[in-house]
Amino acid sequence: MNLDAIIESAVAFSSDGIGAILLKVFTALYDVFYPSNAEAATPVEIPA
Repeated sequence: MNLDAIIESAVAFSSDGIGAILLKVFTALYDVFYPSNAEAATPVEIPA
């Protein structure tokens, strides 16, 4: 299995046409659902 050929085809797909549009859409969705300025998770105390 040639990893270089697989990566090259993936880069070529995401550079032009529908691949570039899909990349931008998924990047925007990722930015919305996982914001970089989110606060760190803190433990929630459960009453006994």
